[in-house]
Amino acid sequence: MQLISLFEKRDDVLVLVGEGEKKEEYLTYIKEHNMNNVIIMDFMKKNKLFELLKACDVYITLSKEDIFGHTTLEAFSNGLPVISSNKVISSLEYIKNGYNGYIVSLDNNDEIIDAMNKTSYSLSVNAIESAKNNTYESSAKSIYKVLGEVYEK
Repeated sequence: MQLISLFEKRDDVLVLVGEGEKKEEYLTYIKEHNMNNVIIMDFMKKNKLFELLKACDVYITLSKEDIFGHTTLEAFSNGLPVISSNKVISSLEYIKNGYNGYIVSLDNNDEIIDAMNKTSYSLSVNAIESAKNNTYESSAKSIYKVLGEVYEK
């Protein structure tokens, strides 16, 4: 709900993809606040999702927890800078603030809005470069490194 509420006073369009237990709550909020700039789409196969991503300007993930997903690199490979919460482990590994995206705190809406306002074409170019430099092999090494750090704790 946090991300949706941030779009109440924005001209940008927010597209959410997927299903979940909160979907009806989101739809109700959108309707009650007359938000024509928020679209919720059903889950879609990767090839369709990648087509959609190519029409977007930025990928935002404000997850509260994440093991080590591939969505950051998938966004990069589609030329999207990523705005991510500091709880998404893969984003912490791959995002360089101000270069290919931004890491934000979940409890700081101003920081999230500032990151949205700062996205630019140069971040998109850098996102593609970041995808080229982060192959599945390098991802596996990063995952192994993170698991090693967790094991040592």
